[in-house]
Parts: sequence; structure tokens; C-alpha cells
Amino acid sequence: MTKLKLYKKEQSAFCRLLFSFVVSLLPILLVAQNLSKEKVKEVVVGYSIIHEKLPEGYNYTPLFFTARFPLHQFKSNKKGYFKVFAEPQFVLNNAPHSFPTTYEFGANLGFQYWLPFSEKRALSISIGAGPHYLSLETSMQAKGFIFSDNFEIGYYQMIGERLGFSVKPRFRHISNAGFLSPNIGIDNLFLMVGVFWKHL
Repeated sequence: MTKLKLYKKEQSAFCRLLFSFVVSLLPILLVAQNLSKEKVKEVVVGYSIIHEKLPEGYNYTPLFFTARFPLHQFKSNKKGYFKVFAEPQFVLNNAPHSFPTTYEFGANLGFQYWLPFSEKRALSISIGAGPHYLSLETSMQAKGFIFSDNFEIGYYQMIGERLGFSVKPRFRHISNAGFLSPNIGIDNLFLMVGVFWKHL
């Protein structure tokens, strides 16, 4: 079996696993009852828990650092509401010793649906995309300018008057929309853990 066929088989299994995970979380979103409309800022770190094996012979398992800043919050009389946010990102990958340490950086513009179910707890669904720079040298994806596309489901818990923590699985796809070749794209599923605080 060729490397391309193996890659496609692994990618198909990855997509099925991600789909099953997302579907399993949907019933949780139906329990929301209350609403808190305060804006929050957030700092998050994440590690890849499902990742792709690169043709060079190792898994791409980067460490993800990001912050989230509110830009706009849509008014709503319903239980949930939408937010617009900006999200600078920095990603560091400690590859095996035979490969150099690589990094990524960029920023996303995103939309978040915020769904509180008590005064201190909330769930959210977020999507975001934006320009990115990739320093990784691989035959799977061209080095340089790419786009970072993100989708996540988050749980938010207040632990004080203004401070709380978040836990979020995040799916991320990076590719360059065909500007450079190769452009197979790289996918990761991250477990993100963060700290947030109410925005004054």
C-alpha cells in the first residue's frame, strides 16, 4: 500500500473519530437554562491528543498557546448569544532530535455561541480562521503562509467572583488553499485548558 493510500486511510479514520466525538457531546448542549452576558478574556494552552503522522516518520504533536479577546457581543433575548473574538496563536513543536524544532504563529477571527446553564457554568461552540505562518519542513505541506481553521466545544466554570477555567477539545486544520504545493493539509485534535476572567 502506498504512503498516499495509508495517509488517506488514516485521515478517514481520524474524521470518523472526530465526528463521533462531536455528536456524543451534542446532548449536553440541550441542558442550558440561564444566561450571563458578561464579556470574558481568556488565555489557553493545549496539546495534541489526536494527530497525523508525517511522511518523515514522526507524529506532528504541537503545543498550542492562544489568547482570546472579545470584539463584539450580539444582543439577544434568548438563552444563548453570539460573540465575535480575536485570537492570536503561537504553536511550538518539539520534533525528534533528527528534525529541528518548529513553530507556527498567526491570528484568528472567530465566532462563539455562548450558552450558560447556570450563573457559574457555560458551554460554547466556536469557529475561527485566519492567516498563519508555518516553519515546519515536510513533504506533506508547504512551509510558509497557511490558513489555520479551528472548531471547538468548550466548558466554562467560574471559580471566583471574576475568575474561572475552561476545558475545550479543538479540531484544527492548517493548509494554504492551494497557493503553494504540496498542500495536503495537517489536522490535529487538541485538548485545551485555559483561564478566563470577566472583562471590565
